[in-house]
Amino acid sequence: MFNQALLFPIGILLLAVGGDRLVLGSVALSNKLRVPAFITGIFIIGFGTSLPELFVTISALNKNEADIAVGSIIGSNIINILLILGLSLVLTKKKSLDSISNKDIFVMILCALLLSYFLQIGLISNIWSIIMIILLPVYLFISYKFFNRNNKFDDDNSGQRSVVLNLIIGFIAIIYGSEIFIEGLIYISEILDIPEAIIGISLAAIGTSLPELAVTIASFFRGKGSVAIGNVVGSNIFNILGVLGLSALINGQIIFSKSFSGIDTIILILSSFWVYILLRNGSTNPRFYGSISLIGYLSYMIFLYS
Repeated sequence: MFNQALLFPIGILLLAVGGDRLVLGSVALSNKLRVPAFITGIFIIGFGTSLPELFVTISALNKNEADIAVGSIIGSNIINILLILGLSLVLTKKKSLDSISNKDIFVMILCALLLSYFLQIGLISNIWSIIMIILLPVYLFISYKFFNRNNKFDDDNSGQRSVVLNLIIGFIAIIYGSEIFIEGLIYISEILDIPEAIIGISLAAIGTSLPELAVTIASFFRGKGSVAIGNVVGSNIFNILGVLGLSALINGQIIFSKSFSGIDTIILILSSFWVYILLRNGSTNPRFYGSISLIGYLSYMIFLYS
């Protein structure tokens, strides 16, 4: 029993280390390719920090824990905005929200609406998984060629000597960490008699969002708000189109219970629109808007566990 209780924190540690190493390696690789800051956030960091969600989701589905898989994506997307962006804005002391393309945020909102539709029907079919997988590279191409063509290159040569090592360590840590993490979650849900849907939305989502948290806070403190926003927007889009799409494609389909309440759908959609509000007004008083985000997330968690 004691060994099983250690699975959860060990899994979180491996996911955090793995995600961090992958981000360092990915950023160094993007700098060698001379990719602009916001594009780096969406393409490289957004994808890199979504890998924990991908492995956790696939691992959960392999263990027939579909509610944990889907719940972790819902919770992760909400956490990325309300908790991670909110905390980053509270901690920052200067203007750090750069002007970026609203079109990418619009795509993120559409993805949130799509996930909300799946929550209503309790199913992600094989046909939808194929559509989602096709839409992801289409979006990436359009974003790079048309949405962000005027973004400037962010010249940062730090960490370029250890690109391959960081990527290898990151992948290994995430693969093993996801397996241990899911085992620990299942154990916790059984001991505390907590529904798996709530476990997925809260604990699983927080664990897989640790890389996003580290990257976003670091980006704000370094004055690279475009990288931070790109990380959140890109990660949320990848979580739905990439993670759920690929997972449904591998499994044929994803069938989950309708344990997710209507409030989950509402918070998912509202938090996506909140990013647009943050970008328009957050720079004037970042701590005020960050505090609203944190209060919103805390209220949501209280509702889930009450």
